Amino acid sequence: MSIEARVMAVPTFERLMYPLLNALLDGQSHHISDLTDPIAVSLALSDADRSELTPSGHYLRLPNRIYWAKLHLSQAKAVETTAPGTIRITQRGRALLKHAANEISIGDLANFEEYRDFKTRSRSKKGSLTGDHSVEVFANGSAPDENAETPEENIQSAYRKLKDAVTAELLDTVRSANPRVLSTIMVGVLVAMGYGEDGSGIVLDGVNDGGIDGLVRKDRLGLSSVYIQAKRYKEGNNVGSPAIQQFAGSMQERKADEGVFVTTSDFTKAAHDSATKLHSRIVLINGERLAEIMFDLGVGVKTTATIHLKRVDADYFIDP
Repeated sequence: MSIEARVMAVPTFERLMYPLLNALLDGQSHHISDLTDPIAVSLALSDADRSELTPSGHYLRLPNRIYWAKLHLSQAKAVETTAPGTIRITQRGRALLKHAANEISIGDLANFEEYRDFKTRSRSKKGSLTGDHSVEVFANGSAPDENAETPEENIQSAYRKLKDAVTAELLDTVRSANPRVLSTIMVGVLVAMGYGEDGSGIVLDGVNDGGIDGLVRKDRLGLSSVYIQAKRYKEGNNVGSPAIQQFAGSMQERKADEGVFVTTSDFTKAAHDSATKLHSRIVLINGERLAEIMFDLGVGVKTTATIHLKRVDADYFIDP
């Protein structure tokens, strides 16, 4: 069998969406890494197929594409994250399987408003979210001209796609984690932004501390601190004005004038209006913004590869 034939034996991420959902039909929560073997068996993949690497040589091709399949299915609400790295099929996912003829496509996911919104957000960031070997199609049915961009621009576009994927997964993961984890994350974010130093952050329970979930001391004496309110809410359960005013009241009791209110959902317009009118300065961070900040600061993520872009230095070859 040729190398080309063996490479193509591992389906694209789009063709893996059906077997992934099928592997979740028992209704139980499964860690994504535990699904590779049953999916490989269902597709009758050989040991050589399972050993195929991505072009970078850093990852196995099959788990990589299963990851992308999971990402798209989760944005269409066909699977849900029940714990970090753990997913479960939803009723929508069961419905997709029931009406599918052994295959689920991106077009099927596009029937759902949540997935269309996800794609729209991704395009607005100058990069559409696609997976390994997928193709974005314009409204007129034509594919984009890949040669229109320079190699450097192609790498930048690929980076944007990867960032969109990681931030989407970050937000799902935070929403599925213990509520206290969000406070810990926000303390880490503020320290990474330079508002304190290692050891200057404190995570509180928010119940016996007047609604304060954490704080970061800006100086060693603790003369100035940034207070944190963290709400791990599901998408659509937006924070309103009363919660902002309550947080401001807790800050006033501590004679504090700087605070951060973070939620994994979003804020209502009334909440934004309240924050701008208060004497204390309160910054509001919603789920999408939180995931972006975490990615940029390296909080909750790790670097798996570094690419150095190089060009010929013409000046080097000039005879001095």
